[in-house]
Amino acid sequence: MSGATLAEIAEVLGHKTLQMVKRYAHLSEAHTAGVVERMNSKFIGNGEK
Repeated sequence: MSGATLAEIAEVLGHKTLQMVKRYAHLSEAHTAGVVERMNSKFIGNGEK
């Protein structure tokens, strides 16, 4: 949630697989909602024409 990618976290913690990182990476609902909102803005736009 700090902005690091799962691959970066894996490297820092010494995990060999992303599956291991995902086991310990728990995202809050607010963080997940923010990710979805940013994706919507990037790919769909802000709704204005």
